[in-house]
Amino acid sequence: MRRLRLGLILAMIAIASLFAGTAAAYAVPATGYAIAPEGYHIAVPLGYSVERVLTGDYAHGMFKNPEDLFIDAKDQVYVADTANNRIVKMDKFGKILKVFGTKDDKLNLMEPRGIFVEDDGDVYIADTGNNRIVHLSPAGELIEKFIAPESDLIDKDFPFMPTKLALDRNGNMYVTNGSDYHGLMVIDGHNEFQGYIAPNKLKFNLKDYILRKYATKEQREALGKVVPPNHRNVTIDQKNGFLYTAIENTMLDEIKRFNLLGINTYPVDRQYGEFNVRRGVTTSPNVVDVAVDKDGIITAVDSNHRKIYQFDQEGNNLLVFGGNGDQTGFFQEPVSVANDSEGLLYVLDRARGEVQAFRANHFTSLVHNGSELFSDGRYEEALEPWRQVVSIDSNYILAHRGIGKALYKQQQWKAAMTEFRLGEDMGNYSNAFREYRHELLRHQFGWIALAAAAVGVGLYYAIVALNGYARKVLAAPAGSGYPSFQNAILAIFAPREAFYRIQSAPRYGAVIVLVLGILAARFIQIYFTSFHFNMTRPEFADFYFEVSQLIVPFFLFAASAWMITSIMDGESKFKQILAACAYAAIPYIIGTLVQTLMSNLLTRDELAIYDMIGTVTYCWVGLSLFLLIMVMNDYSVSKTVWVIVLSVLTAIALLLVGILFYVLVQHVIDFFKEVFLELYIRGF
Repeated sequence: MRRLRLGLILAMIAIASLFAGTAAAYAVPATGYAIAPEGYHIAVPLGYSVERVLTGDYAHGMFKNPEDLFIDAKDQVYVADTANNRIVKMDKFGKILKVFGTKDDKLNLMEPRGIFVEDDGDVYIADTGNNRIVHLSPAGELIEKFIAPESDLIDKDFPFMPTKLALDRNGNMYVTNGSDYHGLMVIDGHNEFQGYIAPNKLKFNLKDYILRKYATKEQREALGKVVPPNHRNVTIDQKNGFLYTAIENTMLDEIKRFNLLGINTYPVDRQYGEFNVRRGVTTSPNVVDVAVDKDGIITAVDSNHRKIYQFDQEGNNLLVFGGNGDQTGFFQEPVSVANDSEGLLYVLDRARGEVQAFRANHFTSLVHNGSELFSDGRYEEALEPWRQVVSIDSNYILAHRGIGKALYKQQQWKAAMTEFRLGEDMGNYSNAFREYRHELLRHQFGWIALAAAAVGVGLYYAIVALNGYARKVLAAPAGSGYPSFQNAILAIFAPREAFYRIQSAPRYGAVIVLVLGILAARFIQIYFTSFHFNMTRPEFADFYFEVSQLIVPFFLFAASAWMITSIMDGESKFKQILAACAYAAIPYIIGTLVQTLMSNLLTRDELAIYDMIGTVTYCWVGLSLFLLIMVMNDYSVSKTVWVIVLSVLTAIALLLVGILFYVLVQHVIDFFKEVFLELYIRGF
């Protein structure tokens, strides 16, 4: 009896755990993130939660491959139910109010793919299968039809197949026409073609240019005609008159904002989607629709990644949510998005045949509020919502930028610099630093001038003293004193004599010390360069990468120079060239330290000075290498140039061979891993 009870209890526990596991599998909360300007992800609280799901009903039939979604001024939902050849009108809770395209209304719609509703309730349908646009009254009565307009400006290769449309307050329609790449068709209320607007342009592609330049006629025909990407969708912001379009299957500028002149005013040369590489398969972005709410927040749908992306008016990513899945909050094939007056976000899923209505969570509401105020230039008013955002997620970059702007307006330069640093905003950090520097100069000018004069005088006498020491070394017999230190001084003031002496007595100890000095200078640059000049963040610095990008070129050049000089009647040995290359890098150490120091004194407005220091540094290093090859091998100027060119090419060739060898070794290792795994599985 006890065994029976125990068995029943265990069975119940097993069943309960099974259901608990199933429930847990479906109850795992989705996570959200934002994309930083540098492209990395910042974890943020989930931005939206599902309020409700809208589908068809059994009386009217379920949705089948719907293609478009629209929310009218009364928050009524319209769905272009494409495969069912109809338009479904619902209230915000999903109750079907009207169906356009039934047997009774005799509209005979065929695969409608786009819909637009005016404030008075008039409905415009892109009746794609019938090559027309249908204008209906709110009750569904046919008012007029727009067929293919006649004009010599229309490309005859693209028949009239309206897919999406939007209307401005003057009654002009902006229509996406199939795969027509010329831009949006503008058609007035009299079915007259007014021209194309907002054309996309092809970006220069060097690879494609070379292929077509040198290909035969047959090869060019096989490659096909390269055309600009076309607009996948269009929406209009009636408040500001901007047209927003989604550009599909492109690597840059997937979202555009056009003014009335057809000029894109949204930030260009940016990625508004993501490229995801998983198990060797790359998933590229495919933005298929955009929507703009009353606060100017732009929402984009990526059907490839099954995600929703939100941006502000300056192109900054606010948050990302969604993903591939069957649960609510996830998508299988999102194709359209729209906003209602309450702030709800509606997403149409073509594969699932449903509309999910999302409500913004507290975090997202704060982000939207701060973003709206920030875009309007009301930085001080945006301070409070941004501070609340930071209290929830201290890593949210845009919040720190917003706080920095407010502090800048309040002339709190030091605090603003801290926030701009946290917000990864180099430009505004530099502006705040400029004001802070100006204030410091006004209040402490006497002490600063005295310190600068002291440093200048000290530097002058140090150079004079070192130059005098170099002259004494030149007058003294070679090998006396401290040769390594003397050669270092001579490499600065008398490099020709330095390389003569190094050739006669090269020392590996000096090479080790100088190589460590090169690495130390680089890491000092990484950790002490001011934020607004530092292109390598200390927190993201990779030790092995930084070491390899200095050490590998150093040894490759030394080895290749030795090989080339050996072939071309050179007199130097590898040890001599290696030691001389180490001394030739002394200008790099000096220039890097000077550049690091100056980065803490200059602003981005004085970038030319900062870049000039870097240019002088590398020219100095190049001159030292030139003298090294010429002096140690007794070459002429022309022969030295030729040897250096060959040495650089040889170094590049050695690098490529090394990379190829590494890849081959990795493939061999992977092969043996797979063989071992296969044998292990079959044998055991």
